[in-house]
Amino acid sequence: MNIVARMVNTTARVVNQTIVDVITIAQKSQIMKYFLTLFILTFFASMVQSQTHITGVITNMKNEPLPGANVMVKGSIDGASSDTLGRYSFSTRRKGEVILLTTYIGFEPCEIPVKLNGTDLIADFRLREQSASLADVVITAGSFEASDKKKGVTLKPLDILTTASAAGDIYGALSTLPGTSVVGEDGRLFVRGGDAYETNTYIDGMRVKKPYSSTTPDLPSRGRFSPQLFTGTTFSSGGYSAQYGEALSSALILNTTGLADGNQWGLGLMALGTTVSKTWAGDRASGSIGAEYYDLKLYNNLVKQRVTYDKDPLGAGCNFNFRQRTGRDGLLRVMGNASLSRVALWYPDYDNSGVQSLINLDNDNVYLNSLWTTPVGNGWDMKLGQAFSYDNNRLRPGERRVDETDLFYQGKLTFRKEFTPKVNLLAGADISVSRFVQEYSDTAVPLFRAEISDQMPALFAESEVMVLRKIAIRAGLRGEWSPMLGELVVNPRFSAAWLVGEDSQISLSSGIFNQKPQEQLLRFTKDLSFERAEHYILNYQIQKDNRIFRVEVYQKNYSNLVCYDGNDYTNATTYNNKGNGYARGLEIFWRDQQTIKTLDYWVSYSYIDTRRLYRDFPAKVRPTFAPEHNFSLVAKWWVAKLNTQFGGTLSLASGRPYNDPSSSGFMDKITSNYFDISLNASYLFPLFGKTSVLYLSVSNITGQRNIFGYRYYQTPQGVFMSDPVKPEADRFFFIGVFINFS
Repeated sequence: MNIVARMVNTTARVVNQTIVDVITIAQKSQIMKYFLTLFILTFFASMVQSQTHITGVITNMKNEPLPGANVMVKGSIDGASSDTLGRYSFSTRRKGEVILLTTYIGFEPCEIPVKLNGTDLIADFRLREQSASLADVVITAGSFEASDKKKGVTLKPLDILTTASAAGDIYGALSTLPGTSVVGEDGRLFVRGGDAYETNTYIDGMRVKKPYSSTTPDLPSRGRFSPQLFTGTTFSSGGYSAQYGEALSSALILNTTGLADGNQWGLGLMALGTTVSKTWAGDRASGSIGAEYYDLKLYNNLVKQRVTYDKDPLGAGCNFNFRQRTGRDGLLRVMGNASLSRVALWYPDYDNSGVQSLINLDNDNVYLNSLWTTPVGNGWDMKLGQAFSYDNNRLRPGERRVDETDLFYQGKLTFRKEFTPKVNLLAGADISVSRFVQEYSDTAVPLFRAEISDQMPALFAESEVMVLRKIAIRAGLRGEWSPMLGELVVNPRFSAAWLVGEDSQISLSSGIFNQKPQEQLLRFTKDLSFERAEHYILNYQIQKDNRIFRVEVYQKNYSNLVCYDGNDYTNATTYNNKGNGYARGLEIFWRDQQTIKTLDYWVSYSYIDTRRLYRDFPAKVRPTFAPEHNFSLVAKWWVAKLNTQFGGTLSLASGRPYNDPSSSGFMDKITSNYFDISLNASYLFPLFGKTSVLYLSVSNITGQRNIFGYRYYQTPQGVFMSDPVKPEADRFFFIGVFINFS
């Protein structure tokens, strides 16, 4: 209970300091990779009861079903999408006279007035095709749309939670998509030859400064947020919108859920820990709170680990969501997440062969986000968002001490208007305020302190235009100013799509993207410039009958990458922006949910040719996080007789480069190929009148001895001694029971 009390006190203190001064230093901690309590929210959303159940069928004027059409209670967010037969079903707590609104890409919206009184209602729709619409063509180059409200869905939030290899982690599931690389010792998202810092995460349009848990060397981190918090996930592997900045390679765009439509309790019981949650809902507002606690001591005693822990990973967290309708069509969303974690382990001292050092890591993290959406007249819609994050690490490697505090605030105002069905405009501004402080000391070195602050404003505008009927064009411009760097950058973005067939299209995208150097590079000098990347992407996609096939080629050119002398990294004079590089490749994706009715599977393949000169690299080479070939097969099979869904993931990757100091070349050695088969099963059973879940999973079922690279000792003994970098265990097991209460 001391952990929980500490977490509550830390959260209260940080929030109070935020009100007084958004940029103020507070306190410290971590969240570990086994935060598997994310699973509890997966199954709760579908268990909610409400007062009126509405069903129906949506067809065209020829009585042909329209799959993926959206139907909703007008002026609210209650609604659903139709299935492959055009059928839909949803529940609402609304009462009285309302209007049901149905929309579908390429068809005119249709409205039906109905009266809701708590009894079941059947409402069928027949839609008439539009003469022209922007939505006839969807730009897909460099972007995987995963919104539940889009026709072109390729990956839904529930898919993330039921992907066997992901263990409930958003980033783990995205690593099965083309363009990504498996970097098992890190856990973050590496996209198209880009380092992990080149991919940024946005929740409701607002940047998340620290989306991953803190961890020690060679142990993978996890995402901090449950996929079930989000109605949609857009994974952009390049060429993303002008409203997003500060990401050289990729943007992960997450949109949170709307109002809940029922009250319930949830309880999760696992060998790793426990979770509890409460959700309540009214006609115009809803909210939820949750708490979790985990301790891996019991698990580590049962499953042998390669890591020697002095203090097994443990942690606690709490979260909340609040939704409030404002006016007739406005909605206010507020969310927050606070967590702390502790771990201590023994790690080899690579300056002294045969010696191990004790590493202690404590981390505290707080994230707050709010978004208000509302119409403001004359057809304009407004979004006003804010986000604040606080992260503190206390790292104690041996006799050394490293304290890092990272504070980040972003405010964003966006306006959007559809002038005609063929033309719309989005424009806005945002400002990012950041402060990073690092203090370092050991027995031989006096205290070193670095403080990095910046207030970066940005302006952006973007317009989408329909040309003829089968061509859509999106053009945008983003300008950013960094007072710290003393530099202004203006980045054009352009995308287009051409509907070449009834179900197929060609898309292309290009643009310039800039990102400030990482704080770790700015500690010793601020005399640096924005890093830069240029994207060029060409895509072909065909989607029909719950099947989708896409192939994409791309070229990405880097410039202004930061370089320094690794043997003298504290010397500010060695830092410059002379780095450069490129990444180019081919990606293929296929998903089939139709051929076998109870089987859903997807296949992805990526080929990448990349070289870069950056950081302390002495030459332009393939980086260690970019294997040449990546292949994934994900399958999910529902067995009705057993009331169980079985899942499996096969992951393959070619060997990754690593540097052997005894070799005459640099980064010229290759690890063995990566191979992993993971399995899971979800058994649904009734309990207290609700559907609850027994969840089982195991990773690397074959026990493959994957090696991610090698760590070398500094002192050669004839040859340089090394340790292979491996997973902390050959397999990872998980079992949990998730129970729902009304």
